[in-house]
Amino acid sequence: MLKYCISLLFIVGLPDLVSSAVPKIFLIRHAEVNLGKPGWGTTRDAAQYKKEYNFAPVKRFAPDKILKKIDDFELIDTIFCSPQSRATETTKSIFSDRITLLTDSALAEFDYPVIRFPVLQLPVKTWLLLSRASWSLNLNNREGAFYKQRKEELEVFSHNLVRFANHHGMVVVVAHGMVNRELIKILKKNGWRLCSPGYACYENLSVNCLKKELN
Repeated sequence: MLKYCISLLFIVGLPDLVSSAVPKIFLIRHAEVNLGKPGWGTTRDAAQYKKEYNFAPVKRFAPDKILKKIDDFELIDTIFCSPQSRATETTKSIFSDRITLLTDSALAEFDYPVIRFPVLQLPVKTWLLLSRASWSLNLNNREGAFYKQRKEELEVFSHNLVRFANHHGMVVVVAHGMVNRELIKILKKNGWRLCSPGYACYENLSVNCLKKELN
């Protein structure tokens, strides 16, 4: 009789336990790419470095550090991922081939054009920083998507992440620095908050965790 009462109590209480779960979204930045430091150069050198960066493989890293930051990672069977190779390689290194990889162009890194100033030499990373800043201010839009357009794409895509997290309890995304920062802004605007601790960084690799308390 006691066993029956305990079993009945568990069954009756189960919906409350499930409904009280806190959905979480984990945003992972890809591992460091295996590419030498660019040094100084012209904007042409900066454009060439940017092109090489987009196709460079990632360096080897310890996936266990990342897995320890993700709740119940053994249960994960689906990952949302940028289609760019540095993100897909990172995903496979962390979760192996047992997961389903859902790539989406909305998660690709923001592809800004490099400004043109063929004579002056500066650190290549300075040229890239100036190019990215001018693009985000709509001062450098020769090609590719506008900054505002990319943010709108992410806004729409974030709804898919929220639906998945609400249904499955959590969702994992592997993307890029600018993309993840923008997603965090979007999610915070819609009531999500950083977990505690909500951030971990291992050189280029990083993990952000956001959660939303259920009403």
